[in-house]
Amino acid sequence: MSGGTGSAPGGGREGLNGTNGLNGHGSRRPGAGATEAFPTPATGASAPAGPREGALEGAEPLATVVIVNWNGAHLLPPCLDALAKQDVPFTFETHVVDNASADDSRELLARRYPWVKIVRSERNLGFAGGNNLALRQVTTPLAVLLNNDAIPEPDWLARLLAPFDAPGGNRLGAVTGKVVFLPRFLRLTLSSPTFSPGPHDPRELGVRISSVTVDGREVLREVLWEKLTFGAEGPAKAPYFWTRGEGELCVPVPEGGPVTIGVTWAADAAKEVTLGWDGPGSPSRVLPVTAEPTTVSFTVDAEAPRVDVINNVGGIVLTDGYGADRGYQQIDTGQFDNAEEVFTACGNGMAMRTELGQRLGWFDDDFFLYYEDTDLSWRIRSRGYQIRYIPDAVLRHVHSASSVEWSPLFVFHTDRNRLLMLTKDATARTAFSAVARYPLTTASIAVRTLRQAWRSRSRPAVRPTLLRVRVFASYLRLLPTMLRRRREISAAATERRRSLQSWLVER
Repeated sequence: MSGGTGSAPGGGREGLNGTNGLNGHGSRRPGAGATEAFPTPATGASAPAGPREGALEGAEPLATVVIVNWNGAHLLPPCLDALAKQDVPFTFETHVVDNASADDSRELLARRYPWVKIVRSERNLGFAGGNNLALRQVTTPLAVLLNNDAIPEPDWLARLLAPFDAPGGNRLGAVTGKVVFLPRFLRLTLSSPTFSPGPHDPRELGVRISSVTVDGREVLREVLWEKLTFGAEGPAKAPYFWTRGEGELCVPVPEGGPVTIGVTWAADAAKEVTLGWDGPGSPSRVLPVTAEPTTVSFTVDAEAPRVDVINNVGGIVLTDGYGADRGYQQIDTGQFDNAEEVFTACGNGMAMRTELGQRLGWFDDDFFLYYEDTDLSWRIRSRGYQIRYIPDAVLRHVHSASSVEWSPLFVFHTDRNRLLMLTKDATARTAFSAVARYPLTTASIAVRTLRQAWRSRSRPAVRPTLLRVRVFASYLRLLPTMLRRRREISAAATERRRSLQSWLVER
């Protein structure tokens, strides 16, 4: 990717310690949300030490870490415990936005994390609105976003914020780090004969996998399928995956010791499948599969290497308007170990200048979740600021722990918000092309669905089409608001949309 961004507004260098820098002193003002600092637990209660202990005595905090939580009491302890152990030469605050959780998240915070400030929301505002509730109260020079299902490495925060104080830091609007999946994975390879399902499905299919277990625990939704299958199919409560003829998948496994992996699969007819995995001698097994679902299991020894798999190393936007994570589901072999400028930052582990965020209005509340970080990144760039990727700032992330990929919720917000983002931020040609194509594609899907149902004399599967209709109806309701925001972005921009278009990547 390439494309210049111009100089950031402002004259002198804005370092972490300069007179025009990021450690400014200001009175703490009350925010708009209900902010509560929990008292220290009663004597005898167990509470981990907060991140300020041992830091600079009396120093004003440099950054505020904002975490949005919704029914995440089971996710918060690993995240906050790791945050409390950050090795930093400065102080920072931690605000947790509770999005009307029905579990015991608030009680957990009161009992175990007295150094955390909680911002209460009486309804679920999503990722965008939840973050905004806290971000609009931030008074520290820098604001940092962290998912409740992410675990930072001990030096994550120090490395993430260091570029703001480095030469050229005055041009930085945001910094993003390396996000890898949690836990680590065992890489498997699979090859099988394929078959053609029929004239209306051009795919060549291998086997249909409906269950994967590790030592008896179901992990189907946690497996990384990107390089092997065509994605999840079937009902949300019982998905399955059709494989290609060959490819690889990554199965989450514990560290150390042998593991037993079970796979439930079926195919068009009896055949043999070859499964291999990393390890001494490149071990493999030839396993049977039949037309009826059957379960096979095999044991992988302790010597099989576990690998880190990348979730995000900064983002891109494709020329057709779709956002994408750089490096997604690639095994981390050091291919992204160089710091570099990127087009978009990831909302999980993103640091930003508070003053810039205030001028931009932070996230767009109407997005709720998904694409809100890409939209904000685009607006950061429209003001002439850069976004930098720092590989040494590492987070480990439980993917989709709070939402399910390809669920109706996921599809609705990713489809709609992509159109909203393009309407606000992209060139008129790119935005119009994507928006016009959406209803045409929806109509094509509807016709194909009806034809298939007529030929098979079955009830048509109309839910995907109806979901797309809902998406476009919601987009049209928000269109006047997005057009107004587009004009506001244009009026304040120092970088033209056509210039930023050069960052878009061909599919």
